[in-house]
Amino acid sequence: MLKKFNKEWASSHASDLLSYGGLVLCIIVFAILSGGNLFSPYNLRILIQAVCVYAVLSLGAMFVYSMGYMDISVSAQVGVYSILCILIANSTGSILLAFLVILALALVCGFINGYVAVMLGLPSIVTSIFLMSIFGGVQALIMEKLALNSVSINVDISFFKNTGFMVAMIIVVAIIAIYLYKYTPLGEITKSIGANERATEYSGISTTKWKVLAYAFFGVTVALGAFLLTARTGAAGKGTGMGYAMDIMVALLLGGMPLSGGMKSKISSALIGSFTYVILSNGLILSGVDTKMVYIIKAIVFIAVILITCRKKDGVLPR
Repeated sequence: MLKKFNKEWASSHASDLLSYGGLVLCIIVFAILSGGNLFSPYNLRILIQAVCVYAVLSLGAMFVYSMGYMDISVSAQVGVYSILCILIANSTGSILLAFLVILALALVCGFINGYVAVMLGLPSIVTSIFLMSIFGGVQALIMEKLALNSVSINVDISFFKNTGFMVAMIIVVAIIAIYLYKYTPLGEITKSIGANERATEYSGISTTKWKVLAYAFFGVTVALGAFLLTARTGAAGKGTGMGYAMDIMVALLLGGMPLSGGMKSKISSALIGSFTYVILSNGLILSGVDTKMVYIIKAIVFIAVILITCRKKDGVLPR
């Protein structure tokens, strides 16, 4: 009886076991391969600063991925928001005004993704491709007009790159996301949309409203993530934000998030996945792996996780 219970429990919690086990494995392996440098004070600061950006973005992305959707415009949005944040802060001396401007832009983009796609009958991926193209072009045009490869912030933002502040931001955003996901209809309905959108609509729920709210919250976290990235680097340029859309997807997968969304989606996937992904990337570099090989290894890990976790014949990829 006990053996049967253990087998059933392990089967029902396979995703959790893989995600938590992957994190523990990464910590142990890279602690050894890096000769203990993984836990050096300097590297821990680097890890926390990197995890903070990924965790904030991933916590927002959870609401979109729970619906079985995705937003590949994140990379370009982060790049433009970081550049605008620096330019506005430098010209006005107000970091608050800079953040409010990029927050407003991010909310508008969330509205476009969540509402316009529904009104036009388009998959969300189509509108996110449109936004990606627009923001990618804007990013290139701004830097071309400035005739610079990058811009640096002149306002003192040392407080915002402080390790304590970064940890606090992870905790605050995680608490808000957990509350919205578990204790408000937003989490349950986004998962319901991912499981069966048509059935959700037939039950009398306005899916459009909840899609807009999901994308709006994601927009807030994208603006915040761009701000934290700016605080971390102190500069932005043509390549800023590149790869974040795919990195978020990989992080969520490593955290046990099903690509098709649905009722098995868990907010813990964002946190576990972010830590695992950052430690994997950082650990490979500390272990002396060539930068080009790091990308190849992460791609292999990405494919391996998909093959292990995605067993449905239909609806595997985000809509």
